[in-house]
Amino acid sequence: MTNKSVVIIGAGWAGLAAAVKLSEQGIKVSLFESAKQAGGRARAVRFNDLTADNGQHLLIGAYTECLHLMKTVGIDTSTSLQRLPLLLTVFDKKYSTLILKAPALPAPLHLLYALFTAKGLKLKDRLTAINFGLYLKKNNYQFEQDISVAQLFKKTKQTDVLVRQLWEPLCLSTMNTPIKDASANVFMRVFKDAFTYKRKDADLLVPMVDLSNLFPNAAIKYIEDHGGKVYLKSRIENIEITNNQVTSLTAKIDNSLEVIKTSNVIISTAPQNINKLISNHTRLNNINNKIEQFNYEPIVTVYLQYSKETQLSQAMIGLSNTLSQWVFDRGALCNQPGLISVVISCNGPHMDMDDDTLSQTVHNEISALFTSKPTLINSFVIREKRATFACTVNINDNRPQNKTDINGLYIAGDYTNTHYPATLEGAVRSGSAAANLI
Repeated sequence: MTNKSVVIIGAGWAGLAAAVKLSEQGIKVSLFESAKQAGGRARAVRFNDLTADNGQHLLIGAYTECLHLMKTVGIDTSTSLQRLPLLLTVFDKKYSTLILKAPALPAPLHLLYALFTAKGLKLKDRLTAINFGLYLKKNNYQFEQDISVAQLFKKTKQTDVLVRQLWEPLCLSTMNTPIKDASANVFMRVFKDAFTYKRKDADLLVPMVDLSNLFPNAAIKYIEDHGGKVYLKSRIENIEITNNQVTSLTAKIDNSLEVIKTSNVIISTAPQNINKLISNHTRLNNINNKIEQFNYEPIVTVYLQYSKETQLSQAMIGLSNTLSQWVFDRGALCNQPGLISVVISCNGPHMDMDDDTLSQTVHNEISALFTSKPTLINSFVIREKRATFACTVNINDNRPQNKTDINGLYIAGDYTNTHYPATLEGAVRSGSAAANLI
């Protein structure tokens, strides 16, 4: 089998982004995915007679590359994403409910106003939060020597209520890493992009369709319409390198091995799966060495089905000092009445609970959000045990670049050195960057 197209290994959002970028430039691609569907860790799953997601994902207005590529493949983002002006409501048993709402003012005035008028905060809390933003700006949102997010909060004297109800929930949702371990430099980068350029960058973009229909399915059609080919349930067995140049690959397609001649390959698998493809090539040991130092954090999504009239007071509500962290009303978001999804980031006692115990615990916790406790009809738990790399202090030092030391071999994924945490935007930016190198 001879194919002069670029070969991409892995059809997660990074691999799809790379394939779309190349297709847009008239370059034919062959995209291989070992699973039966594309999308990687952001894809649709079945829950009874409903289509849900393998995890409740949230985008923000600052995710410009995601939005650009969605439009490129024909997604109408105005109907596929619900754009919600920044409104954070976080309940806590100990403190008053925090409500932070940004008005239609230019950035960063919208954030300053939101912090100064936030409900549930005392004057000292408001001034401390505003000083936090000014401190980050003064330091250009980057330290020469990285520290943890917890140390950053201590250095800027953030109050307990601010950390517990505002900054920690934001850190967990964007970085999926506990504040005691999370990189302050990465956190500040996200803060800068979300709050300092345009007001709409801080908007919350909640998918109104399942994740497969948000990008992967349209991306595959776009690739094939531009002469490319997508192989699902197909695996690349090895990469042949001669004189420091990629020359071919061996692919397992329909249970038979085929050799594909190509001089350009993008590996866009999860980081823990890259070793089997590059371990035989000593010039790539530095990449393996970097990735072996990664740790990983889980994300658990609990779906709770109630009667169809059950709904939250708003589409998204946060909880602090509970296992439950973010609660989404999929009736309001995705026209799935009575279905509530609850996201829990990072490791914790919930990982030792069986699904029924966890579902009941979460059900009891979020019952405080309803006027009367609803009856739980059914539940479904999805555990992504290695959902993201842990975005720890100095993590950027260990993140590989898109270009490798082998001619024609590139890597893409949210774990590469995008300076972003493990998000859909990070994955898409990395895939686009790898494609641009070709």
